[in-house]
Amino acid sequence: MDASVPSVFAPIAEEWGMVQARLARAEEHYAAFGRRWAQHLDQMDDRLDLQVDDTGTATVRVGRASGLPMELSILFGELLYELRAALDNCLYAVAVLVSGENPPPNAARLEWPIRLNAADWKNQSSRYRDLPSSITRALEAIQPYQAETPGWNALGILHELARVDRHRSLHGLGIYLTEARLGVRAAEVDVLYLRREGIVDDGDVVARVQPMHGIELSPSNFDLDLQFTVEITSVETSVGPHGEDKRPWGPLDNRLRALIKASREYTSELFDIAADHIAHDASSGAADPTKRN
Repeated sequence: MDASVPSVFAPIAEEWGMVQARLARAEEHYAAFGRRWAQHLDQMDDRLDLQVDDTGTATVRVGRASGLPMELSILFGELLYELRAALDNCLYAVAVLVSGENPPPNAARLEWPIRLNAADWKNQSSRYRDLPSSITRALEAIQPYQAETPGWNALGILHELARVDRHRSLHGLGIYLTEARLGVRAAEVDVLYLRREGIVDDGDVVARVQPMHGIELSPSNFDLDLQFTVEITSVETSVGPHGEDKRPWGPLDNRLRALIKASREYTSELFDIAADHIAHDASSGAADPTKRN
């Protein structure tokens, strides 16, 4: 047995190792995504186009020579796949451990549950009838519908992102305006419009200003600073833990790290609960390892 596998998981050493490998692979995809995005930034021929009309109104638009590389969407999808698969593999391994059978009872219906409401949990509960109650209670406790802020729940986010990637198409990724700072000399320039944060496409207006009569725009009276990052084009804001309505976990980078962290913690905790169940049965001399507590 691999020395890195805890002895309690010796009967499922291969399955336990598979979960760890999938989580490690997800982190590799995360790192590769970051490298590819940085490479694109270095090569990106973005620009800001300034146009002045007959009234002197100046409009600043985003000009982009090319879209984001598809490789980013593929890496993103592969990361989601590995995380979702790690959860499913974990539950299967736990079922093997507590039942002492491989395949375990009801194997064809086993999947890591991610339910968005209590009714769905109840309707699907028969899938987990052969698992110890300590495990089903733990699984139910982390469901998205139990969260104080469901829109920020890592399992719920992973479920929706992975479902779309698996059953529809690759996620669209785009340029997201994270911050727009516009400095003007108020006595010389009026600010008519400044774009709020969000996805920006080629040709979108990010600022519009009106110089006073006889005033020309120059670095001394007009300074526009824009910050961009990569984001899912379908991203939506949601009320967070502090009452703020913003992108769940903020930037996409933070969201992906939150998904990886949650997947590691949930799988580790479920393995620990299964180990405790085995230890309890061993100390009590239970003949049936799937006996409910």
